[in-house]
Amino acid sequence: MPTIRTEKLTKIYKQGAVEVIALNEVDLQISKGDFAVVAGPSGSGKTTMLNLLGALDKPTSGKIWLDGQEITELSRAERSDLRRNHIGFVFQFYNLIPVLTAYENAEFVMLLQGVDEVRRRERAMELLKLVGLEGLENRRPHELSGGQQQRVAIARALASEPALVLADEPTANLDTKTGQELLDLMQELNSSIGMTFLFSSHDPEVMARAQRLIILRDGRVVEDRVK
Repeated sequence: MPTIRTEKLTKIYKQGAVEVIALNEVDLQISKGDFAVVAGPSGSGKTTMLNLLGALDKPTSGKIWLDGQEITELSRAERSDLRRNHIGFVFQFYNLIPVLTAYENAEFVMLLQGVDEVRRRERAMELLKLVGLEGLENRRPHELSGGQQQRVAIARALASEPALVLADEPTANLDTKTGQELLDLMQELNSSIGMTFLFSSHDPEVMARAQRLIILRDGRVVEDRVK
């Protein structure tokens, strides 16, 4: 069973009297353990696709299944539960909570899930060590470099043991060396624990690392190849 499947997934935005088709009847399957990149020029529909797959937005038409459950008709509260329990997010701008430490950011999702304190601490510390931040647990985001903040974001994304990690332009605000180190880390997580990653990116380095490359143009999939 694929982790994610879509059928005729469509998103249309209205700008006054004008309709903009951001995604146009996309059929897609993402399998468990994929390390896949959605690429394409600006305006091709990459971020729209990730927002729909991550239940951050609802499609105009079409359907999405996550681990066999159709998620397109879920209520706002149900979509929130789905994101919290089954999907990890890594954003371009990190989206860490500035008043919380690296440790507190990493454990935050588990706190919302009602995970007991001992298990939260164990998993958060384990994840921060995994992403190379052992010893920096008590620093707040402004005390960390961009690459370190993105590592905290990855730890947070993995905390709920999600079915899928969505990464929207995760290297866009990082220098080349730091971006490569983050990609190394995510590839290692993919190969060692079978975590499923789907990126949106136009970064050639990210596309070069993809095991599967999905090209969007004008809201349609024009190429889908496994390397």
